[in-house]
Amino acid sequence: MSGQALPPPGGYPDLQRVRIGGTPGAAALSGQRPAAQPETAPASRRAVSDLWADRAADDLPERLREIDLTLAPERERVVDLEEIAAYLESDGLGDEVLRDRYGTDGLFDAAGRLYRQRGTGRALHRPVRTSAPAFPWRTLLRGPLYLLPGLSGLLVARELGSGAGAAFAFAAAFGWGWTMLIAGVRHAEPRSVPGRALRLATLLGGVTGVIGGALAAALSAGPELPGPGVIASGAAVGGAVALSTGAAGVLLALGRPGLLAGAFASPLLAAGIVSGGPSRTGALLALLLLALVPLLAVLSVTRAPGTLPATWGTLRPHLRHAAYGWSLALTFVLLSGRLGAWTLLPLVVGAGLLEAGVWHAQERLQHAARRSQSLRSLRLAGGPVLPLAAATYALVLAGWVFLAGEVPIPAWTQPHPDAWMLVPTYGAATLLSAWLANHGQTALLTGLWLLLAALLASPLAAPSTPLAVTLLAACAALTALSLRALLDPRSYR
Repeated sequence: MSGQALPPPGGYPDLQRVRIGGTPGAAALSGQRPAAQPETAPASRRAVSDLWADRAADDLPERLREIDLTLAPERERVVDLEEIAAYLESDGLGDEVLRDRYGTDGLFDAAGRLYRQRGTGRALHRPVRTSAPAFPWRTLLRGPLYLLPGLSGLLVARELGSGAGAAFAFAAAFGWGWTMLIAGVRHAEPRSVPGRALRLATLLGGVTGVIGGALAAALSAGPELPGPGVIASGAAVGGAVALSTGAAGVLLALGRPGLLAGAFASPLLAAGIVSGGPSRTGALLALLLLALVPLLAVLSVTRAPGTLPATWGTLRPHLRHAAYGWSLALTFVLLSGRLGAWTLLPLVVGAGLLEAGVWHAQERLQHAARRSQSLRSLRLAGGPVLPLAAATYALVLAGWVFLAGEVPIPAWTQPHPDAWMLVPTYGAATLLSAWLANHGQTALLTGLWLLLAALLASPLAAPSTPLAVTLLAACAALTALSLRALLDPRSYR
């Protein structure tokens, strides 16, 4: 659900778009971390840098100056030398022409000379004027779509006994992390569909669900020896839920929400019928549909094999994302035990809003990077973006909890009395964590969420006030980590 590592729309802009002190740092142009020296460097060093930039204009061959004057209107809007190279190529000025006729070493040498010089274009002195990014409302639908495999499996598991319920809990928690691994595999080959690797991940998740579901059902029997029917039910539920959850992850990672909704229509309908009229045969048929129909949908959209091989070595680098997801799932399960599943329902349904908030916050940071001309102005513009996104998400969740308390609903669906404070705090923490995970801090976040899970599982924890303090402390720690990350210009890519 939350924290899924997805890149911002359109990928990340190049680091040279983060201009420091009015000029693009050499480290930024090479793809390394831009140093913070332009703000603190002595005046003599800045003077040398300015002198070098001014002399660059004198290095232009006379015939290249003619091109500079022609490009001047466009250069007022460029942000890197690749754009100037594109202008040159569109005018028929390739490597050979620029080398033989204009006295340069080729296309990118000419583009670099034109970009460095301070002259008619004023590209280094004028911020890029772009409109603020729009909020990705379409992403809100991802929250209800996440519910489809879990809701179908839950309706069936209720008709197959407690062993099936334990298997469902295992498969749902396992699928939370496994979908993050699937997202990582998909974005490891962004220009094509890594069909073989995605199929392997989906099938391996189903096999793990079968084994884990059988073990969970057996352990749920306690000291009594479980019968073969209990183990078989657990294996069937665990495998179907894990396989369908992995299939849902593949379809969402490939941007096929319509196909996902269609694939789960018949399993959800069958599960609803079984829930209304209990039947073991009907339940097994519903499980078969739950496993088979989404799998066929995945096989249809992963026909392109891609370049990634179907090996464990392809999946292994993305296990850190899965471990992070499993730590989130463990915390969610323990918190559900303290607050009730209905209390945390807004977080599940609002998973799409969480992803949209992270997506939009990163777009806002990119927008700030394009407009800022110094590292100081960049930090001032970008610093409030993430805390404001987390606060907005928390306010939406608080509004949900308030409305749930005002609407006449069955008593067993009533949220926890402290939900007005606990749910928004936990939601803000998950949004901050999702943004940090997208910036490569999964190892630290995994440890933090496991620590929170340990505190929730501690028998010394009281039911209300210490829990609020624990969640507030976790949210404060994640806020501090986010603000620290925003000091790094790489966070604005």
